[in-house]
Amino acid sequence: METVRRPSVELWEEIIKNCEHATFFHSPIWTKVLEKTYPHYSNATVSFTFNTGNRAIFPLVAEHSKGIIFKKAKYKSMALGVYGGMLAERRLTREETGSIFEYLTSTDIKDLKVVENPLENYDFPENFVAKSLFTHIVSLNADFEQLRKRFSRGQKSNIKQAEKKGITVRLANSLEDFEQYYAIYQETIKRWGESVGTTYPWRLFLNLFETRSHDIKLWLAEKQGKIVAGVLTLYCNYTILYWHGCSLKEYFDHYPNNLLHMEIIKDGSARGYRSYDLNPSGGHQGVVKFKESFSAKRVDFKAYHWKKH
Repeated sequence: METVRRPSVELWEEIIKNCEHATFFHSPIWTKVLEKTYPHYSNATVSFTFNTGNRAIFPLVAEHSKGIIFKKAKYKSMALGVYGGMLAERRLTREETGSIFEYLTSTDIKDLKVVENPLENYDFPENFVAKSLFTHIVSLNADFEQLRKRFSRGQKSNIKQAEKKGITVRLANSLEDFEQYYAIYQETIKRWGESVGTTYPWRLFLNLFETRSHDIKLWLAEKQGKIVAGVLTLYCNYTILYWHGCSLKEYFDHYPNNLLHMEIIKDGSARGYRSYDLNPSGGHQGVVKFKESFSAKRVDFKAYHWKKH
C-alpha cells in the first residue's frame, strides 16, 4: 500500500469523481475553505493506493492548539461535525480498511474523530468509541411529479400557500445576496438565544462564495423582491446536501422554506441527482417531522472517536 500525505488536488478530485457516494464535505474545496476560514485548521488528508489498483482518500484536518509546553493537534474527518471518513474508487475490502486504520493509528495522530458517510458505511476497529446519529434523505429516484405525490398532504398545502402569497425562489448570484442571507442568519441566532448551537462566522460564507464553485448554491426565497429565507446546498456527484438555512420570523406564515426545499428537489431530480440529504436534526422532533413531510427517510450512521493511550 502506498500512502501520500496531503495528496495533490488532482489526485484527490479524481478519486472523489470515481466514488459515487462522495459528498461535498469530502472534497478539497471544503478543506480549503476550512483552512482559509479557521487558521487553526490545516489539511492533513491522506491518500492510499493498494496493490489491486484501488485508490482511496481519507479527508482529514488537524486542529491545532497551543499547550503550555508543546503544541497539541486533534484530527477530524471532518471538521464542523460534517461527514468525513474514507472514500474509494471501488468498495474497500476488510483488509484494505484495516490497512487504513492501522496506518492512521500508528502515525503521530493521537486524537482522531471521524463522522462517517451515511451513504457508505465501513466497519471501524473496536477501539473507536461510537456515537449513533441519523439524518434524513429524500430519494430522487423518480421525476418531480412522482416525487411531489409523495409529499404529505400538509406539505402540499403549505407549498400552495407559499405560492399563493407571492413567494418566489431564485439562486443567489452576487456577494450582496450572501450578505443579505447572513444578516437573516444573524437575526435567526438572536431569536434562538441560549438554545443556539454552533454558529458560523461571516468569513465562512464569504469564502464559500469566493470559490465561485458551481457545486455551492445559495437558494433564496423572496417576497416582492425582499429576501425572506435561504438554503445553502452543496453538490457532489449524485448527492445534494442541505447544509445551512435560515428565515425571517415575520414570514413564517408564508412558508418560504417549504417552497425552497421543493425547488431544490425539483431541480435535483431534473439534473440527475439521486439523493437530497437534509442533514441531522439536532434532536428536534419538529424538524424531523418537517423533513419526513417531503418523504425523507431516516438513515442511521455513526461518529467515532479514538485516542492513543
